[in-house]
Amino acid sequence: MPFVFSRFLAWAAGLALLPACWAVTLALYRTVPGAFLLSPGSDGWGLTPETWALTGGAALYLLWHRLRPPEFLYTFAHEMTHLLFALLFWKKVSRLVVAKDSGEVAMSGTNTFITLSPYFFPLLAFISLGAGIATEWASGEPRLRLATSFLTGAALSFHVAMTLRTLATSQPDIQRGGRFFSWPVIYMIGALLTGGAAIAAVGGVRLLEPLWENLVRESAGAYAWSAEQVREWVRAGLAWAART
Repeated sequence: MPFVFSRFLAWAAGLALLPACWAVTLALYRTVPGAFLLSPGSDGWGLTPETWALTGGAALYLLWHRLRPPEFLYTFAHEMTHLLFALLFWKKVSRLVVAKDSGEVAMSGTNTFITLSPYFFPLLAFISLGAGIATEWASGEPRLRLATSFLTGAALSFHVAMTLRTLATSQPDIQRGGRFFSWPVIYMIGALLTGGAAIAAVGGVRLLEPLWENLVRESAGAYAWSAEQVREWVRAGLAWAART
C-alpha cells in the first residue's frame, strides 16, 4: 500500500508540473529571439556573432558525438553533479568512483534534486560560462565572449546529447521517482538552465531578467488556465453524476 500511495503522489506531482513545463517553453520562445537575432538594420547573417559561435561549438560537439561519444567524460560529469548537489544539500559524501561506463557517489542521504541533478544541470556548460564571464570581466575584453559562447555551446550540446542517450536506457535514478514524475522535473529545470546558459553566453547575464519576467508571466497564465480546466471537469462530472 505505501508503494501504491507513493506512486500516486509521484503521478500527481508529475501532472502538476506539466503547466510549468509549458511555461518554461513559452518563456524561452519569447526570450531567445531577442538574444540570438540581430536587431533590425544591423549588418550580418541574421544571428549575432556570439550566436554563431554558440552554434559552431554545438555543431562541433555533435560531430564528435557522432564519431565517438565521450563516455568517460559524461560519467565523470554525471557523478560530479551528484556530488555537487549532495554537498549543496549538506549531505556527507564518503566515496566517489568513476569508471568508463559506470560510477557511484556514496552519500548520507538523497532527494529528488540530488538524484536527478545530472540530467537537468549542465555542469560543464556552467563551468565554461562562469569562467568566461569572470575572464571577460577581469580582462575588460568583450571579444572574449565569442570564445565563451563557443565553449558553452559545445558543453550544452554535450549535455543534451548525452542526457538523451542516457535516458533512452534504463536508469535507476529515473526509476526511483518514476518516469511520469522524473521527466517533467528534468525537462522543466533542464530547459530553463540550458536555455538560460545559452542566453547568458550570447547576450550576457542582463538578458536573464526578461527570461525571468516571461517565466513568471507564462507560469501564472499556464496555471490559471489549468485551474479553469479542472473546474470545468469538476462541473461536468457533478452534472453527469446528478443525471445518473
